[in-house]
Amino acid sequence: MAIVHVEESALNDLKNALTNAGESYKSNLVRLTNLIAEITSGDIQGDLAVDLKTKFEAKEATLKGLANTIDEAAEYAGVQTTKFGDMITETKAGMH
Repeated sequence: MAIVHVEESALNDLKNALTNAGESYKSNLVRLTNLIAEITSGDIQGDLAVDLKTKFEAKEATLKGLANTIDEAAEYAGVQTTKFGDMITETKAGMH
């Protein structure tokens, strides 16, 4: 039988890494969105601007969906970390 060693701190580290990745991703997505808007309203005009903006907008739902997925994963990791900590506490209490 295999033994799995899990530490609450490792689960917290995972949750924090997911949270940080989500924040960074969302920040970069805002910067990209602003950059596309800035470029297509000033530096690039005409059909090229319309094409670039249309292609970006077509991918925007997917990009925002990824941000939501990262947030959901971080939330799930947090819930599981709490459940794990509660289980350890209950197990320790049952041993005394």
